[in-house]
Amino acid sequence: MKKAKSAVWTKWLALVLCMGLVAACSNNNTPEATNAPSEGAEPTAAASEEPSLPEVKLTFLYPVAANPGPDQKLVNDEINKILKEKINATVDLRPLTFDEYEPKLNAMLAAGEDFDIAWSSKGWLGNYQPYIDRGAYLEITDEMIKTYAKEARANIPDKFWPDMKAVDGKVYGFPIYQVAAKTKSLVIQKRFVDKYNLDLASIQTYKDIEPFLKQIKENEPDIIPLGLAQNSWGLYANRNEVGEGMSVTYKKDDPSLKMVGSLEQLDGKTDYYNTMRAWYEAGYINEDAPIIQNINDLKAKGNVAVGLEFTSKPGGEVGEMGVNGGNEVVYAPIADSYFTGIAGAMHVINKGSKNAERALMLINLLNTDKELYNLICNGIEGKHYTKVDDQFIEPIKDSGYAPNGDWVFGNQFNAYLKPGQAPDTWERTIALNDSAIVPASSGFGVNEENVKAEVANITAINNEYRAALETGSVDPAKVLPEYREKLIASGQEKFDNEINTQWEQFKKDKGIGQ
Repeated sequence: MKKAKSAVWTKWLALVLCMGLVAACSNNNTPEATNAPSEGAEPTAAASEEPSLPEVKLTFLYPVAANPGPDQKLVNDEINKILKEKINATVDLRPLTFDEYEPKLNAMLAAGEDFDIAWSSKGWLGNYQPYIDRGAYLEITDEMIKTYAKEARANIPDKFWPDMKAVDGKVYGFPIYQVAAKTKSLVIQKRFVDKYNLDLASIQTYKDIEPFLKQIKENEPDIIPLGLAQNSWGLYANRNEVGEGMSVTYKKDDPSLKMVGSLEQLDGKTDYYNTMRAWYEAGYINEDAPIIQNINDLKAKGNVAVGLEFTSKPGGEVGEMGVNGGNEVVYAPIADSYFTGIAGAMHVINKGSKNAERALMLINLLNTDKELYNLICNGIEGKHYTKVDDQFIEPIKDSGYAPNGDWVFGNQFNAYLKPGQAPDTWERTIALNDSAIVPASSGFGVNEENVKAEVANITAINNEYRAALETGSVDPAKVLPEYREKLIASGQEKFDNEINTQWEQFKKDKGIGQ
């Protein structure tokens, strides 16, 4: 161990000496990767026994579904014991609920408040490209990765890495290796599936669940048949189109890969909105759906029969059970599975961080050190969970620590399995990553520089109308035309034309859809 640490310290000194000669000291090669998760590789980090490496304190912001519990500090202290020994650092963990996360991140960036690591994604919290455009995230170069995060990078298959590139071709985040495929599914409480003999194989689209919702409404007076909220993002799925929720959408059978514009997509949802309206009026959907911000607040009571999961994954039912009042759930996919890349969850380093190298060392550890990773995910053995064997653990109920977010912290293939998960969960996840449909738009990113004003206006209009329409709380016949007109007035057509121009250039560069 001493020899390994000394070798790493030599790397540290070498890097410091060549800081002024980065161009000469760096190259663009990246380590080869395999699909095999790390088995506890020795992290690239300087140890605390080296007197020339001063101790630093890092700050790490990340989103959670709910407060992890009163033992947050206790777990944080245990984490710091490991970090002090391995990279001579401590970290201040800052969990924030989904609703708190974005406003807090923006406020800290605007105030120039000091923090080091944050959680980010493409298209969701900490939205990758827009924050890069405003100069919030630090570029993570190949040289930095090879020096401070080589082991973590070696676990990422090379075919996934291009997904991390921003519009400028640079990388500003480190991916959390986990499921990289999206399958929109209904989440259904198992007790009702069993009671009413629901044939899950018969559920292929959102419409197929209607008879079951009717049964729940008529026979379960204390149960909400379909629980929706502002962050539910809608049940709509069109198996004839590729790209829902992505940068660009095109028809599956169109060899030219012509972009389907936003207004055309909206027009195609008329029947969907009418269905949601009918369900709302029938009492299948909770009346306060357009008002509730976070669906998990409703699910936690355990009285929601059917919900929605945008990115269901093998073994994910266990996590869903935790947010459904402890009730077992099953998935019913209502869309095809698509490879979404690995940029759906990542760690980024604040451009203003005073300890960027040490922050990357911590990211490396979170992705390679199983002890550290499972500590932040599950807490302390014997206090917050019981270890069943080398593969499974049993969480202790009301133990004082339950962040319920393995996907937030690091390489999920290093996670312990929990009751209800199959022993081959991680193998099936890798198989899903490999078998999911890869959209032609994979790697396509949108530069919004020329349409910033339009993006802001369109976002405001969507916020005003989308949740109301998708929860059925308004009449589409009256509201949909108004929504469409306001989108046009806000610059939707200009925005779509800009995206289409970039998409056509992307296709030309890739030699596709010609």
